[in-house]
Amino acid sequence: MDLQELKDNRDRIITEYAEKQNHDTVRHIRYEIDWILSRYGNNNWETLEDAWAERVSSKKYSNRTRMNKKEYFRCIQKKLCPDSVPKKKIHCRYDTDPKERITASKTYLELNEDYQALLNKYILIAKEAGKKCDTVIVHCALAACFLRYLQEKEVKTLLEATDAAVMSFFYSDGTYEHQIRSYSFKEKLVVVFKNCASSEEYANGCQHVLNLIPNFRYVRKNVEYLTTSEIEAIRSCIDSEHFSPEECAILMLLLYTGMRSCDIAFLKISDIDWNRETLRIVQQKTAEPLEIPMLPSVGNAIFDYLKGEGTVKKHGYLFSGDDEERHISAKSVRYVAYKAYKTAGIRQGKGNRKGTHLFRHNTATKLLENGVQHPVISRTLGHASPDSLGTYLHADFKHLSESAISLEEYPLPWEVWNP
Repeated sequence: MDLQELKDNRDRIITEYAEKQNHDTVRHIRYEIDWILSRYGNNNWETLEDAWAERVSSKKYSNRTRMNKKEYFRCIQKKLCPDSVPKKKIHCRYDTDPKERITASKTYLELNEDYQALLNKYILIAKEAGKKCDTVIVHCALAACFLRYLQEKEVKTLLEATDAAVMSFFYSDGTYEHQIRSYSFKEKLVVVFKNCASSEEYANGCQHVLNLIPNFRYVRKNVEYLTTSEIEAIRSCIDSEHFSPEECAILMLLLYTGMRSCDIAFLKISDIDWNRETLRIVQQKTAEPLEIPMLPSVGNAIFDYLKGEGTVKKHGYLFSGDDEERHISAKSVRYVAYKAYKTAGIRQGKGNRKGTHLFRHNTATKLLENGVQHPVISRTLGHASPDSLGTYLHADFKHLSESAISLEEYPLPWEVWNP
């Protein structure tokens, strides 16, 4: 493989990516280009695909690192031969027939005909009930996992299921103390069997399994949230040289709108109503329309970003991807959040949550602290159900502290404080 073209265009490729990509991505691309050129005149490659294969075979890389390097090689190939790299498709989960996706999955194909027919029945019932495609897919995926486990235990029909076979799926030992499936997993599984139990054909088998599924107790998990000092640390570093105008706009949207990362990725310029200072979107998770107030600081950040871009892309997305014919990914939005945590010097400990959902939690808790009515908060966040707000109520420390009872009126023995 002749690497002269890559050698001649090395600086151009790096410069072009530096204008659009974050610093770490550009650094990795430059590193891979230099690795390829280090084999100049001494390689047996026919394509960059061959070069990538040798690259990842030289060390024991994790699957994630291997895929990341493949993407960097793809970026290099795209600059050298744009027509040779197929464009990525934009998938919309909610316009897809759930049956097509489920029946093509490996787990489904491994099931016997009776179990496949059961899942087909649930898909039909769920579609008639108006359940969202993504919800049906998740429920079927978990049910398929459970049914395959029963099948491996030589349980070929639901009526043959034994207490031992079902319980061993939820617990790792015979004492039923070490639970290995979550409450949420169990609840979604129950939904599938309860729906199918309404059909005369599957009523007996589904009811039999429902009687064997253990009744987990729901355990509320503490929701991680951003403290006031953490928010101030992030806000103070947004306008620094560490962030591009695009990254600043993304961070301001995360901080002050409570939007999901996928919604920010799909945001279009036409979604911005400058006169009414609102954002009008269709949520990717629920496919429901949502109108969000746009604070002046958010609008200014978006305006500064657009002013720097100079031109409006034909596709209309606010944040463009690599090939400028599609939007950025939700992963790119999450990367900006990770970068903000690192730059601000917060949440760097092992196990600290660093996702974009923390910003959504922050929006919810701030609205709660300021006395905004619950239905208004639910509408602002785009919750499909008012019950979704319950998770954030546990972090409303301002109002929780107002309900606290002083222990001074309840005399306690000395041993309570000095065990």
